[in-house]
Amino acid sequence: MWDAIIAGAGPAGTVAAHVLAQNGRRVLLADASGVSKYKVGEALPSAALRILRSLSLPVPTCEGPHAQIGGNLSSWGSEDLVPMDFIHDPDGPGWRLDRLHFDANLRESAIRSGAIFENANVVDVARQGEFWRVKLHDGGALVGRWLIDATGRRAAIARRLGAKRNRDTPLIALYALGKPEAKPRLNRTVVEAVPRGWWYAAFLPSGAPIAGLHIRPQDAAPLTTMPGAWHQALLETRHISSTFSNTVFDDPLLPLDASGARLNHFVGDEWIACGDAALSFDPLSSQGIFSALYGGMTAGLAVAAALNGNVTLIDSYTARLEKVRQSYLVNIQSIYRRERRWRTKPFWSTLRT
Repeated sequence: MWDAIIAGAGPAGTVAAHVLAQNGRRVLLADASGVSKYKVGEALPSAALRILRSLSLPVPTCEGPHAQIGGNLSSWGSEDLVPMDFIHDPDGPGWRLDRLHFDANLRESAIRSGAIFENANVVDVARQGEFWRVKLHDGGALVGRWLIDATGRRAAIARRLGAKRNRDTPLIALYALGKPEAKPRLNRTVVEAVPRGWWYAAFLPSGAPIAGLHIRPQDAAPLTTMPGAWHQALLETRHISSTFSNTVFDDPLLPLDASGARLNHFVGDEWIACGDAALSFDPLSSQGIFSALYGGMTAGLAVAAALNGNVTLIDSYTARLEKVRQSYLVNIQSIYRRERRWRTKPFWSTLRT
């Protein structure tokens, strides 16, 4: 009998597993590892280091596979490229992560704390009396007291249990990875608004450049079906095209859902959602990994308390997510409204509302 079965071994799921295991609970962490060259979502804000340190989890260092971020360069609301340095941030610089390595380290930490990792996906859950019966894709069957949905934007468990995922204005990100350079020329993130949406570009710690165009779904189709269309759009940028002038982006485009979204309820009968399964964010807000770490921590603490008979932290968890959601909406709308150059263009007229 497991005290908690966690579906999903990204940052939210592994932190929840780590917290529960440190509280002496029997935890199973289930996720089928796929083969991937990289994982989008590599910027870790410096404030997240406080969470990692408080939980005795690995913190990025210059000796590891990660790299510090010097700041941002943004062309937003202006043709100029405006710098913002991180040197004065009280928490220090942010980090450009090797996400596969970062996620693996979190998973290993959860295992060292006592969690058991199963390389399999949860495919079915059913309530039986006071317990959950869980089926894995490899045929395994489990019994547990609590379920934690950390399956990311799919919210696979919560949706199976009747929760609805309400999506904000649809947003698609089209990312491509370039050939690594021996010495990356920039340790900053570049963001540039364009008439059809906005671009993100940076160099990964490996030296590989990454760039993504964030647009409406109906505008994404031509860029994915017409050869060279995404590359032509990149060449038409004012700043990113010059910053990455000698870069070769030859990998296939990776389309990703970049919309903000939320579950209509975050908890249920001995189940709880955390990370992107509960709340997901437009990447422009820079809340993704931080919220996943924080959500995994607070969800783990809430379930640990509930297993001890104290359900007050479950209510506090829900209230906290509602506040995060409202703050996010105010912040993201404010950011989009600052871009006034193309107010009548379809993308901007939609995202500004």
